[in-house]
Amino acid sequence: MKKKKIIIQGFGAVGAATAVNVVSSNNFRNNFCVHCIDRPNKEGYKKIFEAKQGIFPISTSDKSLGKYLKQGIKKNKITFGFDNKAYKNADIIIISINCDLKNNNLIKIDNFKKSIISILENISENTLILVESTVPPGTCEKIIYPKIKNILNKRGLDYNKIYLAHSFERVTPGRNYLTSCKNFFRVYSGINKVSEKKCREFLSKIINIKKYPLTKLNSITSSETCKLMENSYRAVNIAFIDEWLKFSNQLNINLFEIIDAIKKRVTHNNIMLPGLGVGGYCLTKDPLFAKISQKQIFKKNTSHFPLCSNAINVNKKMVNTSIDFIENNYKNKLKGKKIFIFGLSYKNEVGDIRHSPSINLINKLIKKKSKCYYFDPFVNTDVLSNSKRVNFISNLKMYDLIIFTVNHHKFKQIKVDKSEIKKGAYVFDLNNVLTDRQVSMIKKNKINFYSLGRNVL
Repeated sequence: MKKKKIIIQGFGAVGAATAVNVVSSNNFRNNFCVHCIDRPNKEGYKKIFEAKQGIFPISTSDKSLGKYLKQGIKKNKITFGFDNKAYKNADIIIISINCDLKNNNLIKIDNFKKSIISILENISENTLILVESTVPPGTCEKIIYPKIKNILNKRGLDYNKIYLAHSFERVTPGRNYLTSCKNFFRVYSGINKVSEKKCREFLSKIINIKKYPLTKLNSITSSETCKLMENSYRAVNIAFIDEWLKFSNQLNINLFEIIDAIKKRVTHNNIMLPGLGVGGYCLTKDPLFAKISQKQIFKKNTSHFPLCSNAINVNKKMVNTSIDFIENNYKNKLKGKKIFIFGLSYKNEVGDIRHSPSINLINKLIKKKSKCYYFDPFVNTDVLSNSKRVNFISNLKMYDLIIFTVNHHKFKQIKVDKSEIKKGAYVFDLNNVLTDRQVSMIKKNKINFYSLGRNVL
C-alpha cells in the first residue's frame, strides 16, 4: 500500500497533537507518514530540535503523547523541518497555525496569508488542504480559495485539482490530550463536493467515527463560524458567572452549591463554575472574529455583537474579582508580603501559559509591591522576570499568603496544616483546586482560609 504523506503546517499545541494522532491511528497500522513544518525562528528551532528527540512541545500529564511521538520517529512515520519545498510531495496538507488579533478591531490576516502562500507556491496537483485553524468566517472562501486560483494559474497548474476543506480542531489539552483528538465529534465542510469527500475520508481514518460521527455543514463558511460560535458561547457563560460571583462574595453565600442545584436540570448542566478567570489562546479572542470579519473580509456593515464584545471585556477583568476577594478577606496591606502561587498555566495538566490569568494575578500583586513566588509542575523555565520560580514545593512557612490558582492534580495531594505553613498565614483557593479532604484539614487546623465562590468556614 502506497504511503500517504501528510504535512502539518505548525507544530504547536494543536499541530503536534494532530501529528501524533495521525501517525498512531490504528495502533500505527496505517499508511500515513507525517512531516511537520514550523517557522524558522528561535521558538520554531527549539520545538523541532526537541521533537527530533521525542519531546512533545507542550508539557502535559498525558504521557502518551511523548511515548507515541518517540514510537513514530522510531518507525520512520514522522519527520520535522522548515523547508517549504516539502509541500510539493504532500497528499494532504493540514494547516494548524495561529490567526491572531492585532487589536479588538483588526485580525492579523496578512501573516496567515503569507503562510498560505508558502504552501501554494510549492503545492502539487491532487492535494487536499485541510484548515484546522480557527479563522474568521470567509477566510477559506474569500482569501484562501482565490489565492489557490491565482497562484496555481500562474504556475500553470489546474486549481481544480487542489481540494480545500475546513474542520476545526477539537483538541483538549490536559490529562486526555491525545484521546481528545480521536474521540470527539468533528465538524467539516469543503469548498466543493470533491473536497468534502476527501476530507471525510481522511477524518474517518484518524477519528473514532463509530462513537463520534462526523457532522457535515452545508458551507465552508458555516464550519468556520461554528467554531467561533461555540467558543463565544463558552466565553459568555464564563462572563455570566463572574457577576454572580461578585454578588455571592458580598452576601457570603456558597455559589458552588447553588450551581450544583441548578445543574440538576439537564437543560442547565453546562453552566460554568467560578474561577480565577479565562485564559488560553481561543476564548480570549474568538468571540470578536465574527464581528471583525464582517467588515474586514466581507466588507459589510458590522453587527454589534454586544454579548460577545462585553464577554471579552468582562473576562479580561475577571482577575480583579480575585484581587478584591483577597484584599477584602486578608484585611492587611499586601505591600512587602511574601506570596506563594500554586500554578502558572492557563489550565490544568498542561504547561501552556498563553493569556494565563495566574500571570495576570501575579502582575497585579507585584504592582501592590508584593513579593511573588510560583510553582507549576508543568512550567520548568523562568518565564516571569518580576517573580521567582520555585523548582519544587519548598518550605511554605516562608510565606504570608498561599494562593491556589490552577487545578493541577498534583496540588490535590498537598498537605495543608499548621505544621506546614507560617502562623497567621492566609490560604486562598481561587479555582476550586483543593479537595474536600484538604478543606476539612484546613478547618480542623483553624487556618485562615478563603475559597472564591464558596463559603466554607
